[in-house]
Amino acid sequence: MPGPLFELFEIIAEELSIHGSTVITADSIKAKDQDSSLLDDLKREINASIAEEAIRVAVKELRKHFKAKGSELPFEYAPATGVFTAKDALFLAFVKDMSIIRGVGKRSRDFECRVADRLQLRATGAIHRVGHPRDIKRKKAEFNAHLQTLGFGRPVLLGKEKDGGFDILWQLPLGTPSHRPLISVQCKNGKLDMSSAQTSVGVGSTSLSQHDGLQPSVHVPCVLFNDYLDPQRLTKKQLNFVPLGLSDLASLEQRVSVELI
Repeated sequence: MPGPLFELFEIIAEELSIHGSTVITADSIKAKDQDSSLLDDLKREINASIAEEAIRVAVKELRKHFKAKGSELPFEYAPATGVFTAKDALFLAFVKDMSIIRGVGKRSRDFECRVADRLQLRATGAIHRVGHPRDIKRKKAEFNAHLQTLGFGRPVLLGKEKDGGFDILWQLPLGTPSHRPLISVQCKNGKLDMSSAQTSVGVGSTSLSQHDGLQPSVHVPCVLFNDYLDPQRLTKKQLNFVPLGLSDLASLEQRVSVELI
């Protein structure tokens, strides 16, 4: 379960994905789940004295979080009336759906496919969802042949491997066909877990060594969690992969920027 700030965000996303625009107040949150300690937890987290103030401050914190990701807050909020209005209904619906399947092992494939669909809104190039299980190219030879189109001259699947540690491969539109860098996105349908991420990155890095044109260090490994990441939750140590969360899939405020200095 996300922390109180993002638990509130998911309540807002759920309501707006249904109604589009609605009033959400401390009383309506309490009525929705009388056993929840969300408002008390939220007041403690952001040092607010009353629930209404906590909601106002929480929205400001969410706006800062999304701005740091290069995105706009996916809803508008009128503190005087408590009215929330959807701005990015598709992303809010995505958040609602992901909160439902979080931690459900049988839904990991669905998580990967939905992540791949959202990535296209932030990406250029080609996105390939290649994780196990697959609807097509299920056989080892078919999988290896598909990866040859991405520059893998040597087989990735050996022995009993199912996907070689790959979930999503995003090929950047740079370089000649055999020398195009890849962004490997491992998908974790659960909360932030650095130990699990390190294991997955290790397996994927071994498979990246089968690429013919570029050394493994040229490619970019990422791990995307069904969670929300901010600096306070991440280690200050250097990582060998890029940690990502659901808010990294929000629509970009500006697709490309150019700064000449």
